[in-house]
Amino acid sequence: MTGEAIAVMLIAIVIIWGGLAVSVTALMVRGRREDVDAREAALAAAHEHLRNPQDAP
Repeated sequence: MTGEAIAVMLIAIVIIWGGLAVSVTALMVRGRREDVDAREAALAAAHEHLRNPQDAP
């Protein structure tokens, strides 16, 4: 193999693994953000229920 081919393969590997790392990181951040949003919504619903218990189903 020539040095040029090895360099192209290494660059491709860095690009592929870098994209995978960025994707996984983005999914983890999104999951945490959605968990926080869901927790806040549940807390707001609980507080509303405590304020107005007669509206409960």
